[in-house]
Amino acid sequence: METGMSREIYIGSAWPYVNGPLHLGHVAALLPADVIARYHRLVGDRVLWTSGSDCHGTPITERARKEGRTPREVAKEFHDVISHTFDRLGFSYSLYWATMESEHISYVQESFRMLYDLGLIIEDDYQHAYCALCQDTRTDREITGRCPHCGNDARGDQCDTCGEVLNPSELKNPVCSKCAGAITFEITRELFFDLPAVETRLREWVTTQTHWRDNAKSWTQGWLDQGLKPRAITRKINWGIPVPLPGWEDRRIYVWFEAVHGYWTASRQWAVAQNSNSESWRPFWDADNPNLLTYYVIGKDNIPFHTLMWPAILIAERRALPWQIVASEYLVFEDRKLSTSKGWVLWADDALDRYDPDFLRYFLIAHGPEHRDTNFTWDRFALSVNGELIDNYGNLVQRVLSFASKRFDGKVPLAFELDERDEQMLNRADNTFAQVGSAIERTEFKQALEMIMALVRSANQYLNDAAPWTQIKTDAVRAGTTVAVALNVIMALSILTEPFLPFQAKRVRSMLPMADEDFRWAMPLLKTGVPFGDVQTLFTKIEPSIIEEEHRRLEAQLKGL
Repeated sequence: METGMSREIYIGSAWPYVNGPLHLGHVAALLPADVIARYHRLVGDRVLWTSGSDCHGTPITERARKEGRTPREVAKEFHDVISHTFDRLGFSYSLYWATMESEHISYVQESFRMLYDLGLIIEDDYQHAYCALCQDTRTDREITGRCPHCGNDARGDQCDTCGEVLNPSELKNPVCSKCAGAITFEITRELFFDLPAVETRLREWVTTQTHWRDNAKSWTQGWLDQGLKPRAITRKINWGIPVPLPGWEDRRIYVWFEAVHGYWTASRQWAVAQNSNSESWRPFWDADNPNLLTYYVIGKDNIPFHTLMWPAILIAERRALPWQIVASEYLVFEDRKLSTSKGWVLWADDALDRYDPDFLRYFLIAHGPEHRDTNFTWDRFALSVNGELIDNYGNLVQRVLSFASKRFDGKVPLAFELDERDEQMLNRADNTFAQVGSAIERTEFKQALEMIMALVRSANQYLNDAAPWTQIKTDAVRAGTTVAVALNVIMALSILTEPFLPFQAKRVRSMLPMADEDFRWAMPLLKTGVPFGDVQTLFTKIEPSIIEEEHRRLEAQLKGL
């Protein structure tokens, strides 16, 4: 990485299945991508963040069949719902689109043909699943059984307990998820991606990724220790991308292969939408670009697809490999694993209907599943938001701006000679930019947010020690200097918190006389004598009665299970 230059930052975040709305577990896994994107934009880097709706998975066809609709109708409905949820959460995608878009289909087919011509797509036997009771074939996700690796319940495509990616024929006692009938297997011919053909290069690359999180390193190494096998990439299904080869007209490209291509296809489509340069996507995918960093933000169940399968394809296609894998653990809801099928779920839109999006963002970063599974409870949520965010940060902003508005005519007071305490406060705020930036680039988001909250606590202590409300009675000049320093720190906080809490950061900046050039990742200089905007309440506390209502909802939910 060359120093002193702006960088190209590519961010790819996991593609939600559009068989239903988002729950808070999805948000917890994907939120780090928005933090990364907003931070790098403030630094001055060129950021491309793409993702979208995974429209061709079995969950979509399952829902469509149950509701008597087409898969496209279901996918379109929930693509719109999920897009709106991300907007409400403040997610700042460069492009969020869908795998059923015609451009995605043609781009994937283009890549498929290239890999086929390179000899990396091969034909082999595949054990296809059949349910005699339903008298129909079954896709991987329509099969359940015991995982051959850990012995727990698993689907035919993956075990959520140990993370192993599976083929249905590997399950012990496989049954149909619809009728619980026994599954039998018949041999069909399918096309496979030849993972062993690039295994040596893949192993060499994986050994250099010492900066990955522990979960990504351990799961990936476990897969490699077993030895890689060719992975099927076609299925005899109706809903999906047609295989662009003669003789395979009744097959579709399997979802895992085409969905990971969405990162690249969405990047190309983003470039087309720029109008001025349809090739502007290339620096973000150039394997030889010394100023490129690539982040992939996912849940831990997606690790092998992003550390082995997608990189294997990228090696073959000679495109930039992932630099950082940001794989979150699971979010638990009120001591129980989130499960949409079992009805134990907290929908993101329901939470957004009742709470400030920054409240959810704060909790899911400060107490989210960054390195271990974590438990979301309503009591813990309220305690965190009220005690950490509002009482500390909200109170700092409110009391400084209200005092300045009343006692200094709504203008930033002049800062005369700074004493040692003033200098220390401003230096601490200045140093926090580098510290928080470093933590974000290491993907230590909890640590980064804690550094910001430590600055908030330091600013509150500075105010308590200086006591400008007392100073002003005997020394208005000194009181004005204290308030000016505090306002400058709040201005810095409005920038530092932008990646994490963008809604409140915008509200704070609307109250302060900030110029466009101030909005960058650096300590700003507040202009004295300039009027600031109307002082408004930054946050409203979560009252005990609101949490009591949440508890009543939980009781009703439990009765319905």
